[in-house]
Amino acid sequence: MQVKKFLLLVTFILGAATLAEAQKMTTQQYIAIYKQVAIEEQRRTGVPAAITLAQGVVETQSGNGTLCLQSNNHFGIKCKNNWTGKTIRYDDDEAQECFRVYETARESYKDHSDFLRNNPRYAFLFQFDGDDYKSWAYGLKQAGYATNKTYPQQLIKVIEDNNLQKYSLIALGKAAPEADAETGGDVIAGNGGGSKPSGSVGQSGNNNSSATKPPRSSKPVAGNYPKGVFEINGRKVIFAKAGTSLIALASQRDIRLSKLVRFNDLPGDGPLKKDMIIFLQKKGKKGSKDTHIVAKGESLHDVSQTEGVMLKWLRRRNKLHEGEEPAAGQQLALTGFSSNTPALAKNTRYQEEEEEEEYVAPKKVEIPRQEPSRQGGVASVPPSRKPEQETTGGIPVAMIEDLKKNGEVTTNNPPAKATMPKPVPVEPATTPTPAPVKKPSAGTQQQFHEVQPKETLYAIAKMYNTTVTQLQEWNNLQGNDIKIGQRLLVGK
Repeated sequence: MQVKKFLLLVTFILGAATLAEAQKMTTQQYIAIYKQVAIEEQRRTGVPAAITLAQGVVETQSGNGTLCLQSNNHFGIKCKNNWTGKTIRYDDDEAQECFRVYETARESYKDHSDFLRNNPRYAFLFQFDGDDYKSWAYGLKQAGYATNKTYPQQLIKVIEDNNLQKYSLIALGKAAPEADAETGGDVIAGNGGGSKPSGSVGQSGNNNSSATKPPRSSKPVAGNYPKGVFEINGRKVIFAKAGTSLIALASQRDIRLSKLVRFNDLPGDGPLKKDMIIFLQKKGKKGSKDTHIVAKGESLHDVSQTEGVMLKWLRRRNKLHEGEEPAAGQQLALTGFSSNTPALAKNTRYQEEEEEEEYVAPKKVEIPRQEPSRQGGVASVPPSRKPEQETTGGIPVAMIEDLKKNGEVTTNNPPAKATMPKPVPVEPATTPTPAPVKKPSAGTQQQFHEVQPKETLYAIAKMYNTTVTQLQEWNNLQGNDIKIGQRLLVGK
């Protein structure tokens, strides 16, 4: 009987130990939960997201440390004299030292950023670039953040082993946000910083539905991008909200409107219909990474803007025609060329790609003016000129023949001296002017233009040497949207 009880006790202890071990959070799970708040803190204060995450991993043993579990303190920040919140006693360098207690993990991350930003002894760190994690790691040790001699090496190893640098690049706008970024809101917003949220990375179970689900939509959101000019794929860009005027944007950035439209593969120069990234430079032929997974609701143009790859090259690399859209979850090539066409979304359509028509202004034809002869007559016709052709001055052939007849020698019996009749004075020929490209309507001085495919209001204004504002006023246009076949008043 005693042996049976002993075996039951041993089994219970082993089971409890196994369960406790299984509930420990892994480094990958910790990073997946807190990466978004680290990115947000870098945008707010400038502390690199890679450094923040690496410190969190080292200080909390990937969220499993006793101090972290009991106080939500992810960075081992002690009370100091200016702390007025809750505290906890914990053995660290000395016995029963005072540490700060936070209601949520997010508060701990925010306090960590403020602690570094507002403390004079860490001020020199902010002279380093946001992606220079090695200088930050050694600088933290130099400033006295930790007493461990290998603290910089520990941070650098965690960053490089888990590729944490990419989160700093996302915060700086040098890399596109991840389509499947998880904020870990359940843990960050609540108590118990070490608990694992449902559905977190690495969770065991037989539910494989998440493996087949396409990434969530990565459509641009204002909070995901820095303010002002930043870079994507080595090109300067800005984030613009729906309704932004491209004309005003082009004027503000000192860029030709036609170039701004072409840089961003836009169908026209009207106001933006949705929030989007706007490139101020020509996009590249290839991306900064090899592939892109299409998110739900993401169009090929969205991918082009997110990755900084020209739309026509994105189609070429993936064997797509104009109008065809890849289905969510498909992998698109950004550098090489795909061997197969990706699965297409429903209601996709095929269009033959048309070369962009370029407007060519009509050339002015200059006809040399022919001077009349000194005797008041008409200049002689070159001998090589054929009889049926007009002279350079535009005089009809029949008139020339009549003049020749009047100038012939007449003979009478007896022979008399040949006499030449006095030449008839003819007005000098005038140079005809070429007809205008668009003829004004009869009886008026107004000039009209019929809108052709791919023409914009800006291009039409340049064609007729006027302004967009003038065209809008003449045609009662509220914006820059025009339709093919629309008849516009372009001159008065």
